[in-house]
Amino acid sequence: MSNQARRDWRRRRVVDESSKTRKSRERNLVRANQFIRDKSGLPRPLQEEVARIYRKLSTEGFVTGRSIAGVSAACTYLVARQESLPRQISHIAESFDVTEKELSRLIRQVSRKMNMHKITSPDQFFDKFISDLQLPANIHIQVNNLWNIIKPHDDIWQGKKPMGVAAALIYKASNESSNPRTQSEVCAVANISEVTLRGLLRLFNGLLQQLGHESLQ
Repeated sequence: MSNQARRDWRRRRVVDESSKTRKSRERNLVRANQFIRDKSGLPRPLQEEVARIYRKLSTEGFVTGRSIAGVSAACTYLVARQESLPRQISHIAESFDVTEKELSRLIRQVSRKMNMHKITSPDQFFDKFISDLQLPANIHIQVNNLWNIIKPHDDIWQGKKPMGVAAALIYKASNESSNPRTQSEVCAVANISEVTLRGLLRLFNGLLQQLGHESLQ
């Protein structure tokens, strides 16, 4: 084979491989869009934002070697969090049929790559948990009052699961109202263990007692 023929062969091979890669990426984008549309549970404009982020990751080669469902799920979680519509990792993992461990890892990786770091605040879960527990709307007042007391003392609650902090405050507020909920009911909604809830209640009890407020029951 002459040098010219060898160069032509190499050039055709590169073109063929690039074409195969492009077609494979396009097929994967279609699948990702289907996942996002059918499983994200987000409004259409946010679905489009999730798809945009996925396309960017795909173009940059991030998706290669990773699951399409997993990356789609991570993008869904991050967009929801960014728009103050936080979703629980466990719920998204179940919806996209990926493990919580895989999803958590991908969320960290995508967050770093796309500069989407943001600390989820417990108050972002108040509406959902109160609704899921079928508590009256006016319970928000007690929950927000408690949060306003706890919030400045970030050494107590930062680093804890925001779902757990929200659950503890809602549990306290509900049990001071005429619509109490049990620990097991609150934990089921927040997807935390009763051990975690009781641990948070003890921490908050100590703080409230120091501040002269009633403790969490």
